[in-house]
Amino acid sequence: MKPLNICQTDTHAMCKQVIWEGGSMRAPLMYGVKVLVLLCGLGCTVAQAQPDSFAPIRSIHAALATCQGDDCKRLSDTLASTLEEMLSIPGAMEGWPDQLDFMAGVASADKALRVFTWNWTHDNRTSSYGGLVASRLRENADLVFTALYDESSDDRPEENQTYRFDEWHGALYYHMVPDPAETNTYLLLGWDDADAQVTRKLIEPIQVRSRGLRFGAPVLQSPTGLRRRHILEYADAVQVSLRHQPKTKGRTGQPERIVFDHLAPQEPHLRGISAYYGPDMTFEAYTPGKREGSPWVLEQDVQAIQPLQNDRPFHDPRQRKRPRNRRQ
Repeated sequence: MKPLNICQTDTHAMCKQVIWEGGSMRAPLMYGVKVLVLLCGLGCTVAQAQPDSFAPIRSIHAALATCQGDDCKRLSDTLASTLEEMLSIPGAMEGWPDQLDFMAGVASADKALRVFTWNWTHDNRTSSYGGLVASRLRENADLVFTALYDESSDDRPEENQTYRFDEWHGALYYHMVPDPAETNTYLLLGWDDADAQVTRKLIEPIQVRSRGLRFGAPVLQSPTGLRRRHILEYADAVQVSLRHQPKTKGRTGQPERIVFDHLAPQEPHLRGISAYYGPDMTFEAYTPGKREGSPWVLEQDVQAIQPLQNDRPFHDPRQRKRPRNRRQ
């Protein structure tokens, strides 16, 4: 279970705290969930509830919900540096919990890559993002830490552009999928607050290289050619699914894939205006290429394995007036 503190504007007169719980999210009735798997000295795991070893970063992260102006960036920098100090303790990178109850974080299966992200919102309904990436190119190599910052979610990334870490377009990442063809390449599934009109979800490839991190890689094959990322941009009032489904066996088995809602405009004359887009009850998916070294291939009109209501990692609990373009 992971919560995200996202302070909303005065227009919505509330501060949102969103919590991951399994495959869904909810607004909490109270804060302060016990961490059942903690790091003793951040070097080993224990099975019983202990004093909160993550209190230093928990309090900084919580302060992002009420910060103002330049204080938010200072808090974000402090959160990144404190995380780096904690992860630098021997054994912490491997023993860190896969999930915290207050911050977005994803990790590779071998614990050689961890990505933490957070955000804070502005009165114009955009967000700023911060983050920290901890990576190790090979076993026993030194850890490399890379701080991330994106000033505004208003700027949509290009689908065919590669970005350096200092050009990062922010998002809150909730799942990581290793790329079967490219070494040290992973697909991040993320959520972006965007602005008052639209929300985004995206498949964001990240590459760990000796010269630094790269966001965006030509590993997604669509009918129009290779993409370096896949972006779903849709009306702020609707919910859209984007999630990884592992390979299943048996007579009804399915290959590994990344499944998501197909988006369509509410009316034909609104085509091209993403603020009027939403799910049309069909699904698309990327599946690994059949040949070694080939990219993920986009398949259209696929069957979703699990019920739709359990297939939405994000739910916005804000109490607000719904715009007319909401899809029922």
